[in-house]
Amino acid sequence: MGTPIVLLWLVIAIAIILVLILRFKMNAAIAMFIGALFMGIASGVGMLKTVSTISAGFGSTMTGIGLSVGFGVMLGQLVADVGAVQTIANGLLKVFGEKKADYAMGSTGFIVSIPVFYDVGYVILMPLAKTLAKDSTKKILPHFIGGLVAGLGIAHTFIPPTPGPMTGGELMGVPIGVTIAVGIAIGLPTFLISMFIYNNLFLARKGFWNPATCEEHDPALEAEAAARAKELMRDESKLPGMFASILPIALPIVLILINTVWGAVVGKDANGVSLVPDFVQMIGSKEFAMVAGTIAAMVVCLMRHRMDIKQVEKSVSSAVGAAGTVLLITGAGGGLGSVITAAGVGSVLQSMLETINMPIILFVWIIAALLKVAQGSGTVAMITALSIVASMGITGANPVLIAMAGFSGTLCGAHVNDSAFWITTKISGLTTLGGFKTYTLVCFIQSIISLVIIFVASIFIH
Repeated sequence: MGTPIVLLWLVIAIAIILVLILRFKMNAAIAMFIGALFMGIASGVGMLKTVSTISAGFGSTMTGIGLSVGFGVMLGQLVADVGAVQTIANGLLKVFGEKKADYAMGSTGFIVSIPVFYDVGYVILMPLAKTLAKDSTKKILPHFIGGLVAGLGIAHTFIPPTPGPMTGGELMGVPIGVTIAVGIAIGLPTFLISMFIYNNLFLARKGFWNPATCEEHDPALEAEAAARAKELMRDESKLPGMFASILPIALPIVLILINTVWGAVVGKDANGVSLVPDFVQMIGSKEFAMVAGTIAAMVVCLMRHRMDIKQVEKSVSSAVGAAGTVLLITGAGGGLGSVITAAGVGSVLQSMLETINMPIILFVWIIAALLKVAQGSGTVAMITALSIVASMGITGANPVLIAMAGFSGTLCGAHVNDSAFWITTKISGLTTLGGFKTYTLVCFIQSIISLVIIFVASIFIH
């Protein structure tokens, strides 16, 4: 269609999705399908073509990320269940010492949240953080909560194979190795700078944290949290060593980056075919790399009888169930993106951007932030925002930085409609105010810092 009224249909379609999710508690995948259906029919794509476009968009998204996300969820579940997260946390605490114990907790979160979902990582690590807070003479509880939020949140948001950044990079046509490398390059300094700002500009301020108003102690909730953590914690005598703990996480990243770096060095031939050997391309593909990491995690689980084959199978089965929900939502987001493209939203938005002269990086950040504030899910927000931007064509900035801006925006405005807000608040024994002063504030700081870093990077990456 390509006329300005198509933006009205887009706003209504997004409003339909938000109302269905927030008011009627509808599954996000169903809500996005209904919103996409409205968008296609209202904008003149046609009834039958709209349905086929949604299906094609779903299929292409699954082709790009289906296997790798599925294996990534399995990998994360196995790493959590075998106790590798505990090993990494214990090792980093020894390195950092008590003075920087909050940075140790945050660094642990950063490492484990690459394959492990935020909520699982937080449930595992929070009991350790509480113990450190009680024993510390220099740090209080929000130091450790802030560290965990910063480390877990930034890796979950910026670094594949978690579904959001995996799908976002795919939508922008960015190779996964590039998404991982740039995600780490932006995420790591964002994590460190944000922790420094939070500790020194907020926690150091007298009166900022008042245990009477920011902390609560509900014995039932604390018992429930302890029980959940106990299920995931393992006997220390059966914990894997540091190398074995990090291997399943590092292996897929290393394989993917070898392929990416090799390709950057040797380039392509005159016909545009990569000069990287087929074997290297195979082991560096995201699908092979993720299954290699998953197999490595299974080996770690089975070695020295840490887990038996039935326990490993139970972990994998649990991961398959979680992956199904994630993939359905991300696939539906891909279908919505295809309809947005078919409706001609891209050309209209491109004309508007040229008129108001807004940088594309800021534009996608704002869209992602608004969607995050409205409906709570960072994954849904970044997929929807980047679907809109992808329909415009890539102009004004490098595609990987546009993707990063979409990721960054979803950290802004994390509040009570975000499930991670309540996981953080209740497991930590905080009041709602305490949740705002930890989870919401740390995420906001990271959103702003990462946006600044992305703008600086855009000076050098074109």
